[in-house]
Amino acid sequence: MAQAYVIGRVTADLELKTSINRHPYARFDIAENIGNKEHSRTQYLQICAMGGDAERIVRAHVKKGSVIWASGFLELEVFTRRDGITVDKRLKVLLDNWGFVPTGTNKADNKALESKNAESPEIISSVIDGEREPLPE
Repeated sequence: MAQAYVIGRVTADLELKTSINRHPYARFDIAENIGNKEHSRTQYLQICAMGGDAERIVRAHVKKGSVIWASGFLELEVFTRRDGITVDKRLKVLLDNWGFVPTGTNKADNKALESKNAESPEIISSVIDGEREPLPE
């Protein structure tokens, strides 16, 4: 399996659903920009979160427009479009880990990131106020 790491913008509000086997899941798309300037284009990846990961990402209020990073296993999925005839392919990431990307523009995302970081202040303070070793002479 290929491990993928993507950063992108969520294209629709998340909805927690339940599978036939009564397992929670959330499926949504991320849009990421590839290339530079005139060669720039948008690529869409489907993110599949299952179980506790799905519950956490929905509870964190990830919504349309949120900029997040996601990592997981990359899978190329063959599917039939809604017309029932056309067969197509899409890239899918089976979510393993994720987080908000602070953009400075979306205050809701930044507040969620701050509250997540507030849960573990000892980690942050040890990084900022940590002991420093003397520089070599």
